[in-house]
Amino acid sequence: MPRPQMDWGRREGNQLINEQLALMVPELEGFVERGQETLNVEQRQLYQAVLDSVMGGQGTMFFLQSGGGCGKTYLANLIAGAVRARDRIVLCVASTGIASLLLPGGRTAHSRFKIPIPIHEQSVCNIKKDDMNHELIQRTSLII
Repeated sequence: MPRPQMDWGRREGNQLINEQLALMVPELEGFVERGQETLNVEQRQLYQAVLDSVMGGQGTMFFLQSGGGCGKTYLANLIAGAVRARDRIVLCVASTGIASLLLPGGRTAHSRFKIPIPIHEQSVCNIKKDDMNHELIQRTSLII
């Protein structure tokens, strides 16, 4: 029988934050350690730059572009794992539901940030100050 993915006895507080904290499992360190050994030079440079930025609180934006099958998702998962292994919250978002399934804890950007559909010039994300999403985003160290 499958094991529960979170401690359902601890459903107090912000459920969105609890979901993210449940992704910080002890196995992450082993995954990250093994994964680092497989990175090529360019991937390793980006991996280290992102980690340095996150751990230094720099708030840097990075853009990764390459062809299909070049390891973008693998690198994103490895970076997310490394940051989560340091007890930081990482939000993984994608433009489609199928793409979000490839990222641990992934959601569509529209779902996570309450982006309206259809979107137009006057559109704004519907995240209120007392919303659970607001607290989650404030506590987030990295958005992928």
